Amino acid sequence: MVDDAALAGIAERIACDDLTAQLYDDLIAQADALLTAPASEYEFPDGRTLLIVTREVQCRLYALAMAYRLTQDERYAARAYEEMAAVAAFPDWNPESFLSVAELMHAFAVGYDWLYGYLDEAQRQVVRDAIVRFGLEPAIAQHESGASWTTRTNNWNIVCNGGMIMAALAIGVEEPELANEAMHLAFGALPVALAQYGPDGGFPEGLTYWGYATRFLVPIMASLETAVGDDFGITETAGLDRTVDFGIYMTGPAGQPFNYYDASSSHRPGRTAAHWLAAHYGEPAYAWWAEQGAVQSRPLPPLHLMWQGLIDGVPPNEAGLPLDREFEAISTFLSRSAWNSTTANFFGFKAGDNASSHGDLDLGTFVLDALGTRWATELGPESYALPGYWSAGPEGRRWTYYRKRPEGQNTLVINPDATPGQAVDARGTLVATGSSPDASFAVADLSEAYTAQGVTSWQRGMALIDGRSRFVVQDEVTASSPVEAWWFMHTSADIDVAADGRSAMLTLDGRRLRAVLLDAPDGARFSVMDAVPLPTSPNPGGQTPNAGVRKLVITGPAAARFRLSVLLEPLPTGVYGPEPAVTDLADWAVAPAPDVAPADPRVHGEPVAGVSATSHSDVVDRPPAPRPRS
Repeated sequence: MVDDAALAGIAERIACDDLTAQLYDDLIAQADALLTAPASEYEFPDGRTLLIVTREVQCRLYALAMAYRLTQDERYAARAYEEMAAVAAFPDWNPESFLSVAELMHAFAVGYDWLYGYLDEAQRQVVRDAIVRFGLEPAIAQHESGASWTTRTNNWNIVCNGGMIMAALAIGVEEPELANEAMHLAFGALPVALAQYGPDGGFPEGLTYWGYATRFLVPIMASLETAVGDDFGITETAGLDRTVDFGIYMTGPAGQPFNYYDASSSHRPGRTAAHWLAAHYGEPAYAWWAEQGAVQSRPLPPLHLMWQGLIDGVPPNEAGLPLDREFEAISTFLSRSAWNSTTANFFGFKAGDNASSHGDLDLGTFVLDALGTRWATELGPESYALPGYWSAGPEGRRWTYYRKRPEGQNTLVINPDATPGQAVDARGTLVATGSSPDASFAVADLSEAYTAQGVTSWQRGMALIDGRSRFVVQDEVTASSPVEAWWFMHTSADIDVAADGRSAMLTLDGRRLRAVLLDAPDGARFSVMDAVPLPTSPNPGGQTPNAGVRKLVITGPAAARFRLSVLLEPLPTGVYGPEPAVTDLADWAVAPAPDVAPADPRVHGEPVAGVSATSHSDVVDRPPAPRPRS
């Protein structure tokens, strides 16, 4: 990953760029602090894996090795070797949880390569033997025995096989046969995981694990580029050139992500890797995004110092990024009113796949930002240490935890009881999307979610309307017999429900958002609930309290066929707009720009039967869905 030219480039940027100079000062301060810190020990702080120790070792070796390469101060190199020698003396690298092994192979590969000129032959042998004995040999053995990570399509595949590749590159000259075998196995296994980035850069495990996988994938590509001058087609993976779009679009105007699944609400993943991808693919908007919040997030990883500034950043609006984006394979739609405002309106809306790795039972969930505030919030992950958290089958204990159940999302719950609720293998698809300067929308078919409850059809749509100033969330449900429906939206706002139950005022930090029930069965009303399980739901101990969060709720009489249409209106001036007309989801569309002749509506490129460019409605005339930039 690093060569003399790269080091010279860093030195030049330190001299002329304030942020680079700050990152360099942070690096040296971090390395100086490590000089007197004790070496890492073999321990399991979380009671489960070596990963906490592993990641500390990785951070230390990156910082110390980078500090040495930039300063030639041998104190840093000596301390880095002390760290590697201590870890080389561990009894093992916790192969039962192979991520620990993979991340240590990655760390030792960096330490061995970046410090190669400093280490004497005896020291090199210590590091090399650890890579072989604790890393590559167990990795090859697990490939041969068919360990699950060798065939998974998720982040484990990329991290574990990537660790093998980096370790093999580091010691390939001294251990050519072992390195070749490891490379052959790893490259044979990677494609099924790389395919998850296709076709358009979305990632099925959500934003945090997109960031984790990509953070380990980019060093593989960078290492292959500097070591052998060929990444063997990895950078040609479909969608990889667009994948930073996923991070950009999944981040709201004020910097908060659409954190469905086990994703953090505050973590900013993928930004260091975005710098390398920006330079490699020539995408200045990626470099811009990578720097958002960088100063506030210091200290940043040493690789940020190495890759930051390789290409000048350009904001999305100047780079020509559309306001809306559909990620097709993961059935997720993101929309905003502007790029250049932290108070812009924004929504993220997903259909998706309940069987996704790290998934929730959350078909139809959404987040909503306006006035610089998140009004509809995702709760994100639970404690990974909870019993059965990774048991995700039809009887899985994962579905006993509130944050993973449908009731813990911003979606519909049908006939709630102690079962998981939504089908654990249900998939939803976006069946229509549209975008114009004044409006956007997405409609999802979510019918598979509640077939066990007798639902034969469920579609949900979400739209930005009226100059992208207001939101609509609309559900249309048909069932074989009357069903009980609960509409939930989690929020940190205070909620005041009107006396007639047909509207509610949400207040947060002095800002207001109005919710209006535009259409619903007779008797349906808003109410407020705590973010806790329903009386019919399981409620195991040990769950994280959802402090400060409550739910805006709609309930009503059971019905076999109904529509719920909700207006969510930010009130920057306190003035209400007129209530929009309610139209069937099948008729949702957007008006073309005034200087663009109407085209016949199309859904995913196909003509819509019985609808023409002359038909009209409030949300009308549907152009093709926005596509990735060429």
